[in-house]
Amino acid sequence: MNVVRRPFTISHRHLRITQALDPVELRIEGELDLAALPALAWALAVTTDDGDIGADIELTGLDFIDVGCLRALVDAAARLTGHHVLTLRHAPPRLRRLLVDTRWHAAPHLRLDAAARLGDGADQS
Repeated sequence: MNVVRRPFTISHRHLRITQALDPVELRIEGELDLAALPALAWALAVTTDDGDIGADIELTGLDFIDVGCLRALVDAAARLTGHHVLTLRHAPPRLRRLLVDTRWHAAPHLRLDAAARLGDGADQS
């Protein structure tokens, strides 16, 4: 059975998640905190078909992320199969520091785009 997919937008307090389908992408703007975790988990599961599709996560508009939401990104990447990856695009310095501090920077199927590589000096403060 072919299911027709339609992009979605979730708005929740200080968060907006918008999905695009070609290419597969989630654009996350605002704050990812405990209150946003269920919406983020749902958006990641739907976008990646719980492991069968990789996706880009555009983080240009991300203002804040807590460890629980970072863990949701890492877990979504870990569920991916084969050569699929979850690529974090334009990850802010705080997110990159959290990845290193939690030692999740080398998590399976999780990639930072070239502009956000760890150790590139961009997050020196």
